[in-house]
Amino acid sequence: MRIIQLPLLVIVVVAAIATFSPTSCAASAAAADDDVGAIVRGALESASSLPGARVELVSVERRPDACAVGAAPRAEVPQPVDGSGKFAVKLVGTRPGGAAPCQTWVWARVRVFATVSVATRTIRAGEPFAGATNTGEREIRPGRLPATALEGATAERTVGVGQMVEADVVRQPGLRPGDPVKVVIVAGAMSIEQTGRAVACARNHNCAVLPSGRHVDGALVAGRLLVDMP
Repeated sequence: MRIIQLPLLVIVVVAAIATFSPTSCAASAAAADDDVGAIVRGALESASSLPGARVELVSVERRPDACAVGAAPRAEVPQPVDGSGKFAVKLVGTRPGGAAPCQTWVWARVRVFATVSVATRTIRAGEPFAGATNTGEREIRPGRLPATALEGATAERTVGVGQMVEADVVRQPGLRPGDPVKVVIVAGAMSIEQTGRAVACARNHNCAVLPSGRHVDGALVAGRLLVDMP
């Protein structure tokens, strides 16, 4: 029998080919994607402008960049997450081996859910919200922020049964045009009180006209209009 002696380098290459497993490589890549997804989701939750909101990560779109492979030590979201949609996220990390820092951008598609006020019956414009709402979880769509304070408020327009009460349909209690009101003008450590007359102004603002004819806008506190002067 003839024995063939192979060079050591050939033996090493053959052994490496024999131990190569596409399945293990795929598993490693999936684990790296999971790590990046967890970091991105955490950054998006921190950037949420809705208290107690639940952020569901749908997908992460990224280039096959070496910087984005594996776990990134930090993710940054440059804008507030105020509803479901697509957000740019910056990943900051190091290249394999830790030789040099690098960064890359990815797109994250998310769905945002929050516990909000929901109408239990049809609430028509001008009607109070008292006794007509309950709480429930709803998906928050872009540009449709939920209302946060309904005590004493009335509807600006009709809200259908089962619909989320949005911030822009809520009119907070305030002064009615023509009502007399005590106006307290605060300037530093000094304050001056005089009687004014309520006038119409932007929604959820409280405005009055002073005896001098000057219009002021302030906060209604205990029946008085507090106006801060620079």
